[in-house]
Amino acid sequence: MNKKVKEDMTKRRTVLYIKNRRMRGVNLFINRMFMSRWYRTLILRYSLAAIIFMICVPLMLSLVFTQSAEANDGSEEIYYKYYHRIEVSEGDTLWSIAQQNYHAQDQSIREYIEEVQQINHRYSATVYAGEELMIPYYSTEFH
Repeated sequence: MNKKVKEDMTKRRTVLYIKNRRMRGVNLFINRMFMSRWYRTLILRYSLAAIIFMICVPLMLSLVFTQSAEANDGSEEIYYKYYHRIEVSEGDTLWSIAQQNYHAQDQSIREYIEEVQQINHRYSATVYAGEELMIPYYSTEFH
């Protein structure tokens, strides 16, 4: 063999050795995985899911947090909510207090009583003479 052919074969062997050495173990697995149809399908599915998620979530949030604005043409009275403190007298119940101060504004009298209980941190409907309660009331005047 002549010297030129020998050098050429040595270079070729070296290049093949380096290529084969790179393609062993984990590197070989990763390279084959990236080339596989399964991996490309997996990437496509996750990409599609991410795109759908990025479109649907903002759309759903905009639907949830969008409120319709209603114009008041002056035909309806506007009621403002205020609070005042009362002292419970002998024979008063939450029901009688609610009947005196309740104004039918988007809630029932039972809901009003529950609101009074919640404001005053009460779990019972029993009230005693001399107690002070904070109760809401509604007025058309703005203070």
